Amino acid sequence: MNGFEADPVLLRAAGHRFGALAAESAACPELRYAAKAEHAGDVLLGRALDDLQDASARAAALLLGEARELGARLERAARLYAGRDADALGAVGLIGAPEPSGPAGLG
Repeated sequence: MNGFEADPVLLRAAGHRFGALAAESAACPELRYAAKAEHAGDVLLGRALDDLQDASARAAALLLGEARELGARLERAARLYAGRDADALGAVGLIGAPEPSGPAGLG
């Protein structure tokens, strides 16, 4: 057809890996600690430090959320592809099956 191929096993593994990376990254100590603005030695620098750390924390949370969502979507796609593959194999198996005979297919 168009050369597209999806391997449910690889998709599931990729989804699991994204989820694991997000969990591992969320546990990084760098995300739990912040410099104290009062240690900056200057009010303006302290405010800028606070702003930078807030923006950084929001960006990290957004990135981790996206990684979790991507992992979940990959795993969901893997389940869908695996289900479609099973349906297709079942349909192919019916091709050579004998047709039911008699009233309402009761033999």
